[in-house]
Amino acid sequence: MGRKAIMCLCAAATLALPAGNAFAALRAGRLLAKKIVSKETVSGPAVKCHQWGFMEVQLDVVKTEVTVGAKTTVSIKITGVSWPSYPDHTPRSKYINAQALPLLQQETLQLQANAAKELENISGASNTSVAWQSSLQAALLQAEKP
Repeated sequence: MGRKAIMCLCAAATLALPAGNAFAALRAGRLLAKKIVSKETVSGPAVKCHQWGFMEVQLDVVKTEVTVGAKTTVSIKITGVSWPSYPDHTPRSKYINAQALPLLQQETLQLQANAAKELENISGASNTSVAWQSSLQAALLQAEKP
């Protein structure tokens, strides 16, 4: 950066600031903003799925924390969804969940594209759907913690 560019930058900063040292303000402005991007895997609790067993949702997320001054804003993007435990102790529950879980996974990934949309229950797998939603909500809350 040339001397003229630095002087113009200082002059512009001085005009924008009512008082004080423009260099100190520029330096302080750089120190106050901080951005951290991390990849995490978070799990919701194992939620009882009526009498059929337990449902647990696990999320792979990219978490972005932006700190400006004392305020921290956290945003997350879901990159993957899995289910480490699900009701599978009977042939019927295995069949139902083989159909329902991929649909719930797809809907969960699509939710971030359309924030107004709600996760829908899967017909024939309402107990699994309700348990999925409970575990998912807890996992999302855990992921949003700074």
